[in-house]
Amino acid sequence: MRWLKWLQQWIAGLFQPKKKRRIYPKIIKQWYGKDCAVLRIERDTPGERATYRITSIHGQCDYLVTLDYLREFHTELVGVFQGTPIRIPTMEYQRNSVLTHRFAVWRLWRNGTSDPLGIWDVDLEGNAQRGANFAELASRNAVKMVALSPLVLEHVQIPFLHWEAQMERIDWLVLLEERIRKELSNENHNLKACVILNDSGNLA
Repeated sequence: MRWLKWLQQWIAGLFQPKKKRRIYPKIIKQWYGKDCAVLRIERDTPGERATYRITSIHGQCDYLVTLDYLREFHTELVGVFQGTPIRIPTMEYQRNSVLTHRFAVWRLWRNGTSDPLGIWDVDLEGNAQRGANFAELASRNAVKMVALSPLVLEHVQIPFLHWEAQMERIDWLVLLEERIRKELSNENHNLKACVILNDSGNLA
């Protein structure tokens, strides 16, 4: 899976040894809560639409929330016209074209390793009648609000109320569906979520 390889390589770059030249991703915007911060950061992998890092002094890991546009990495090169590569959607994408985006949540451990809480292909556009720009803005806004939701969490010195324990109980797909319904003004919108990789690390 090319997308998974691209993203894992990008994540690994966040933890390069100090003796190597480390290039940190540009921080586009940051928000602060009582016990965590959320950073909107730049990511230069194909299809990228949004990348957020959720970090806290509590717990053993940070969390990465990513959104990618499926059409941009489900393409095949068919030729070049006046120096411009011409790509068409793959047959796999055409069969599942009702799904528009790949939504993922990762754990970023302090030792430099990472693992996914979940990776899903979802529909964040539905039958939006207001054009491509509206649909793209709706999907970006929905994921932004999902990524910002941990700002309200408060760390409590009781095991099941530790910040990290609360993060692990978040139902990310439920949050995403709630937000995209508001953005699309469609309370019946269904994500049609397809599991790509689950918490145990198994491909669907």
